[in-house]
Amino acid sequence: MRVIFKLLRSVLWAALLAVAIFAALAFWPASFSPEVRIAPAAGYASARARAAALLAHPPAEVRAECRSFILDHGQRTRDAYVLLHGLTNCPAQFRRFGEELYARGANVIVLRLPDHGFTNRMTNQAANLTARGMLDVGNEAVDLAHGYGERVIVIGLSINGVTAAWLAQQRADVDVAVVVSPFFAPNGLPDAAIPPLTNLLLRLPNAFIWWDAEKKQALPGSPYSYPRFATRSIGETMALGLDVFHRAQTAAPLARHILLVTSSADTAISHQRVAALAALWKGRATALSFPAAWKIPHDCIDPAQPGGNIALVYPQLRAWIDTALR
Repeated sequence: MRVIFKLLRSVLWAALLAVAIFAALAFWPASFSPEVRIAPAAGYASARARAAALLAHPPAEVRAECRSFILDHGQRTRDAYVLLHGLTNCPAQFRRFGEELYARGANVIVLRLPDHGFTNRMTNQAANLTARGMLDVGNEAVDLAHGYGERVIVIGLSINGVTAAWLAQQRADVDVAVVVSPFFAPNGLPDAAIPPLTNLLLRLPNAFIWWDAEKKQALPGSPYSYPRFATRSIGETMALGLDVFHRAQTAAPLARHILLVTSSADTAISHQRVAALAALWKGRATALSFPAAWKIPHDCIDPAQPGGNIALVYPQLRAWIDTALR
């Protein structure tokens, strides 16, 4: 009996220690204070030279269609668009939409997120994405856009919808910020659970999760999109989202116009969280939704997205932006 008692006591102490460690990981706040360098291009020539240096040597492991690109009319235009792609995707996601904007007379800037677009779609480097890396790409694109256009329009999708929201909050030199399907938190997660889950995702070892557990690498859709995502990148995105909310609670957003775009058919994001941000930005942002009958999925941009309908989505986005720019 004494041996059994000692064993039970050891198990109890181990369980209590595990609970204490788990609680510390979840509820000890993670520090996140991004130091962002903002340096808008002084003019078209400056922006073009800066862009040429940025695009000159793409990493060898990046697929050709996934490299950063700029659609340039050869002169400064009235509008310059910054298009920020989604998680595990790449600039090719926005190629078709970017070409349509270019055909309407705008210059278009699409920069690749770090560790995205690799030829090896099963790369483990996808876990290296950070909130700081997302902001570096977003801010660099906006800086370039000032040389390419008189007005700067930012469109960010999913995790980069959060980046677009941060830029809307912090940058007065953004004329229109279009925050599309922003992933502040998973669908159905209570607001109170967001900080502890974020802390856990940042502190626990990374895990990869299949977008489709049955199809795995045979995931339908774009041939350049990764079939799985890293939990660490989700934690980094949610940390950036918490930073947006923290700033929005104490200051009004600086962008001139903000569009919060969602779809009721999107089962990936917390619609409650988007509504909460709209409330914080009341009077400064317009909440918009695609018609429910369209059944637009989370990724409403990629032409290869199953269930997507760019014939409806693209004209609607352009119409909403045109209205904001009037």
